[in-house]
Amino acid sequence: MNDDFKLSQPTYTISIPVYNRVYGFKESLDSALSVKECTEILIVDDNSDTNDFEIICKSYNDNRIRYFKNHINLGLFGNWNKGIELAKGDYISILCSDDLINSDIYKLFLEAYSEHLDLDIFFGNFVTFSNSINDSVVHRSFRSGLISALELYTDAINNGPCFPVLSVIKRDKAIQYPFVSKPHSGNDWLWIYTNAHHLKLYASSQTLNYWRRHPNQDAVLSQSVTMDCWPLMFMNISQYLSSKNNWLAGKARRRAKAVILTFLLNDQKNKQENWINRIKKEKNDNYFIKTIYQIVENDLLLKKMLYKSKISPFYYFLGRLIRKIKYYPS
Repeated sequence: MNDDFKLSQPTYTISIPVYNRVYGFKESLDSALSVKECTEILIVDDNSDTNDFEIICKSYNDNRIRYFKNHINLGLFGNWNKGIELAKGDYISILCSDDLINSDIYKLFLEAYSEHLDLDIFFGNFVTFSNSINDSVVHRSFRSGLISALELYTDAINNGPCFPVLSVIKRDKAIQYPFVSKPHSGNDWLWIYTNAHHLKLYASSQTLNYWRRHPNQDAVLSQSVTMDCWPLMFMNISQYLSSKNNWLAGKARRRAKAVILTFLLNDQKNKQENWINRIKKEKNDNYFIKTIYQIVENDLLLKKMLYKSKISPFYYFLGRLIRKIKYYPS
């Protein structure tokens, strides 16, 4: 253990942002309470139409639970930022309201922190479950120890983004680099893959939390909720790698184009113009769609696919070929 390790260990907040959906909340809160070293469990209610969350919190009669309700709705990631602002802990984890957290998370974090007092992010495997952790699936694991931003970016470029939904974050850094609050997409992945080179990262070989999948989940109901921000995310990675003269910058740009190509090919396959219309209509108002539009305008194939009212078989099959040979890696 580092000789400079402080006797006063860092305090830890688990923030649970909530809004209307009570499903899974009690399980999530129970799992947070199982982390005995957690000094605060902060419930941030984004102006729900119900008082159910407050009633459930009061029923525990546990002084670690602090309930706060916004006067206006801030949106999912605006509410995440609110929780970070209100938290009292030196470090914070954001636990989604239907997910589960490992009761040993602080102990595992402390082992890494004792050797690296300047640690900013502590994270584990990316794991999902449906009904219970007995049916959980590991989607991505990382080698244990310090992880460079370049290593994280390389993994995302080669294998696709797959960072765990929950991590232990130094609160000061979360304030310095807030989550993009609007529009709503996979803004948590956008955050880590945009800011990793500003942060000291440490990976655990353990699973720190379990992300629940269920039929009424936003990511299941709408692909755009997850992927609208992906082109911007890959372009941010590309920009950083370009500044380091890293050859992977070009592959990151092609990743961004591959996401858009998939959108447009799906429109053609399904004989609809969902993404085509979205790009045309939202290019001035939606931060993520604006980036998509700018990428399209500088790519001949994507531009042809966007502007032809009926995409010709030539461009459709050319797009499929480019994706198949992984020039635009999917």
